[in-house]
Amino acid sequence: MKWIIKGTPAQRRRVRQEFARISASAFGDFPISDDYKLWREDKVFLANFKRLSPQNFYSEDRKYTLREFCKFTQFIPGAMAECGCYQGASAWFMAASSPETPLYLFDSFAGLSQPQEIDRPLKNDHFEWSQGNLYAAEDRVREVLQEFSNIIIYKGWIPSRFEEVRNKKFRLVHIDVDLYQPTLDSLAFFYPRLNPGGVLVLDDYGSTVCHGAYSAVQEFMSNKPEYVISLTTGQGIIIKK
Repeated sequence: MKWIIKGTPAQRRRVRQEFARISASAFGDFPISDDYKLWREDKVFLANFKRLSPQNFYSEDRKYTLREFCKFTQFIPGAMAECGCYQGASAWFMAASSPETPLYLFDSFAGLSQPQEIDRPLKNDHFEWSQGNLYAAEDRVREVLQEFSNIIIYKGWIPSRFEEVRNKKFRLVHIDVDLYQPTLDSLAFFYPRLNPGGVLVLDDYGSTVCHGAYSAVQEFMSNKPEYVISLTTGQGIIIKK
């Protein structure tokens, strides 16, 4: 018990995460901090999340938020895109929410590119990214998404294949690439192609381990009219004027 109370911040964080995992398992996937939340009654969403991400107890709220913004933009013209699809769970919710809307996925399928100094975490006790982290096999992602006919996957380092959709306009783009340079490249390409009222969902904006991604957003948006909404989920939201 002393170790739990007096341990380093990193040790206490690991204990907290383990408690969250145990409580989710013991109490029906219902974390204590989410008590009385209406979205926790969405049994279809929760069942799909558990099926798609059986070992993930930490991003349900982000997936739910992403899905809601897909619905929010459903009457805005344009396609959808995702930069960094990892194992395909977020893309699944995007495609399922709008099966008639083209969804373009961009991923290296080789994990992260080489981090820069700006990508170091804000605190020394936080996890630090390395090249190859977050690797996911393309075949596995295609298997997860095989039921959808509205998805096109572009394999390659960001932004090498963006030009293949240069003539498209978009209503929603999900950017989840963790690092400074691919975040900046994604914003530079998709922001001018986002229709008015369209949404950029920035998965890493509020994460203390993704300082590079946050810095890229702040730099890019410094001369833009839109405000970056910081959510308690750790996501950032930009609604195009």
